[in-house]
Amino acid sequence: MSYTIWGCVTDSESGRGVPNVVVSAFDKDLLFDDLLGEVTTDAEGNFKVTYEGSAFNRFFDSRPDIYVRVKTLGGRLLYTTENSVRSEAGKEEHFAIELPHSTLVEVGLDISPFSEKLKVLTCLKADFDGDPLVAEIRRDLARSSTVLDLMRSYLTELEGELDNNAPTFLKLAKLFEYGITPDRVVGHHYGITIGLRTGDKKDIWADYGNVLGVLWSTALGEVPPWVGKTFNSISDDALSDFTDGAVTNDASACLGINLFNEIEESPLNTISIGVLDFWLNLRQAPEEEQAKYGYERVGGNFIARRERSVYHATDREVFRLNYRWPKLNNRPPLSYLIDEIVEIAEGLYLGQLLFATKHLLVPYNPALPDADNGYEHFGYFLLMNEEWRSEARRLFPYTGIPRARRPRTIPMPQKFTTFTFAELPDSNCRDDLLAEVQQDVAAQETIIDLLKLYSDELKGDIRMDSPYFARLNELFNRGVCPREIKGFLRGALISFQSEGLFGILDMNTLNMAWNLGRLFTPWTGKTFEDIEHERLMEITEGQGVGHVPAFWGANTYSLRTTRKKIVGQAMKVLGIWTEDPAPDEKRRFGIDMKSFFFIGHVADSVNADNRGKQVFRFNYRWPKLRTFPPDNYCFDEIVQIAEGLYLGQLMYATNLLKKYDANEDHAEYKYRNFGYFLLMDEDWHRRRLKIGFDLDNT
Repeated sequence: MSYTIWGCVTDSESGRGVPNVVVSAFDKDLLFDDLLGEVTTDAEGNFKVTYEGSAFNRFFDSRPDIYVRVKTLGGRLLYTTENSVRSEAGKEEHFAIELPHSTLVEVGLDISPFSEKLKVLTCLKADFDGDPLVAEIRRDLARSSTVLDLMRSYLTELEGELDNNAPTFLKLAKLFEYGITPDRVVGHHYGITIGLRTGDKKDIWADYGNVLGVLWSTALGEVPPWVGKTFNSISDDALSDFTDGAVTNDASACLGINLFNEIEESPLNTISIGVLDFWLNLRQAPEEEQAKYGYERVGGNFIARRERSVYHATDREVFRLNYRWPKLNNRPPLSYLIDEIVEIAEGLYLGQLLFATKHLLVPYNPALPDADNGYEHFGYFLLMNEEWRSEARRLFPYTGIPRARRPRTIPMPQKFTTFTFAELPDSNCRDDLLAEVQQDVAAQETIIDLLKLYSDELKGDIRMDSPYFARLNELFNRGVCPREIKGFLRGALISFQSEGLFGILDMNTLNMAWNLGRLFTPWTGKTFEDIEHERLMEITEGQGVGHVPAFWGANTYSLRTTRKKIVGQAMKVLGIWTEDPAPDEKRRFGIDMKSFFFIGHVADSVNADNRGKQVFRFNYRWPKLRTFPPDNYCFDEIVQIAEGLYLGQLMYATNLLKKYDANEDHAEYKYRNFGYFLLMDEDWHRRRLKIGFDLDNT
């Protein structure tokens, strides 16, 4: 009988695979450990050790007790699991091994010069010690995994921001000030909108007038139609023709076009693409480019060249993208637009959107002084080349950037692809819905990829009768009730489900509102630990939870951004019970605060549709927990749907006037399901980060 030990060795800082290190697998015995196999990792850090049962069959061993070691080719030990042996290992075991970046540097394993590029703001390499804003940007970068991760944090800070001159805008302006002017830009570049401004407002309008930025981030921020630009060479004759002879013989000049992506599941994106189709005369992109880069439509031409900035506050040379030349046939507002870009990291460009506000009723006249056109600043965007593809896909999955095409040399572990359904369903199950779920998961790499698909579909579909709610409910009803849970589990929201008054007009209003609410959520997961009987009886006022084990639970929060720190302080001001995490929890999991405590235990579901299914219930309703509304009306209920992965329902009482009594019939409280969430172990969390699932609270 053959056995397999496989996995990947990665750099803990960059997440990139570590090639050419030796992975050895052993069976732990009393006297001498048996070497089961030894291999060298491939170019992406993958390894696979295959061995026969005879390699460990010694006396009474029926299954091996395995551990692994990672060494350099020269034999230097980098990592071992010898102190955490996997006893009675199965036929297939997976190891996700993360090596500290400092260790790799120490032993001379330069795993990827490219990965270092992602961490360097080349525009800030000079000495700017006297500039406090540069120092703050550098501190922000030190807390980020890459420059693009830093840009994503700035994007997050600007979501819902009414201040037209918010501190984050000032940081972006500083980066633009010190950015490097490229001599030329060529080829395809992925695009991300960082944040929009409502022109150059002043006084109180500057502090509270960024309506355009708020509308963009709440409506189209996660489903943007624009996804990049392509820059192509242009002949001298064509350049002269497009500019009516105003520009000739410029080696830096390019002819460019914008790229757009339709997200069929998003009504807002689909509407915006329809408007752009009509107004900008978008055309279908070539199939080869659609497959390679992910965009579907192109339109909005520009002439790009190195020139002085047209903006009064940017006294420097930039790479200017001019949409205003009449022969480009752009309609307003594109015919009033000039983009300007500078390079802030190798292959990564920061752009500013500048719209003319004067002389709008006459054709563009390049001889007119730029100041006379009244250009105002309407926001920032990013452009990046192929070297940033994987990182862009991880951080901005909604852009539709396809995976780089490469063969999968290692199959996914069974943990990621196998449901742990109950052998005998104890709830309201339907085989036709199960067949739909199985068909969906067959097209995905893992189960959490499937749940991300459902989440994305529900974000883009405001209808309450979406078929994906029925499939999620089927998964829940097929799941297994865990008997106990301990430790920390990461959390992710799949979707809210609007019930009662919130479901007015059959629209998922809670999910729509969450586009703004998610900007402020500091929630990261839940912790579970044993609770002493005396403490349990105190919290439950002597009622207990019956003859089942009970656990003390807490929700966990990360307070890293200004908005989330404000939320954390507000919770304390409101008198919500909060506690500091243990130092180890803070260090390992990034937990800054615990709150919204609960008692966890096995119970029958309060959801009438689940027909008495056994679930693991989180009870927030005991008065001594001091839970703040609306969660003092809440039970969370979870089931295990895969090893280390739990699907939860948010059950809220809708009879708000009835005082909670644990002995009362739950039907009296009229509990309704208001949404689905996930709890997951670290293996699933790593996959979640890789596919970019609900990253707002990571």
